[in-house]
Amino acid sequence: MAAVNFGGVVPFSTIDWRGKASMVIFLRGCPLRCIYCHNYKLLEDQNYVEPSEIEAEILKNAGFIDAVVLSGGEPFMQPHAIEAIAQFVKKRSLFVAVQTNGFYPAVVETLLKKNLIDKIFLDIKAPLSDETLYEKLTKVAGVAERVRNTLAACILAGVDLELVTTVFKNLVGAEEVKRIAKEIEEAGAANCSYVIQQGRPELVPGRVIAEDDEFSREELKELAAGAYHAASLKKVRIRTREHGEEAVYGGG
Repeated sequence: MAAVNFGGVVPFSTIDWRGKASMVIFLRGCPLRCIYCHNYKLLEDQNYVEPSEIEAEILKNAGFIDAVVLSGGEPFMQPHAIEAIAQFVKKRSLFVAVQTNGFYPAVVETLLKKNLIDKIFLDIKAPLSDETLYEKLTKVAGVAERVRNTLAACILAGVDLELVTTVFKNLVGAEEVKRIAKEIEEAGAANCSYVIQQGRPELVPGRVIAEDDEFSREELKELAAGAYHAASLKKVRIRTREHGEEAVYGGG
């Protein structure tokens, strides 16, 4: 296995994969430059390490966790790393999840066919029919189509799938969330969990988003109601700084 562009590790987490004790491994690098990226420090610099270093971290924590979650950055930018880490993790009878922006549908499809990934957390940053807004958010053209293809690949593979939208007022709000909900239903993913995540201006690089553009918990519940009633989604949840993740519709 080639060296891994490694971003760091959270040895134990109960919030990254609901219902599982997880170790989170961050991989550096991302093709997008989202204006509200919370992990922007992982985008540019390089920190290549030998696979044995990551394997040692996993072994150190294997007795306390159920799963390993690969995050970033964009993990699928390093397909060799995902495949090797997933194989190592699977041999220890642990589960594997990947958090992704959906930019690499072909890579996702290939790795899903190898049955190395148990769960995908897929960002849907804006309505997939709105390439203009997607480009505004990510600073890259053609992203929405790639995310549509990743969503289709996940649905076809039948992998456990959770869809996540980060919201800010005056950027991605009530109308956008309703449109995303309809698109999720139309894509055949109505049974998947849809999580509306509170965007946090204090974590945005350069403070380019105002503090007043943060949705409150009660406002997020209203967004969840809008999504639920706009489409036949089975599970709609919200995620906030204060209360973590909460089921608004569908429980579970």
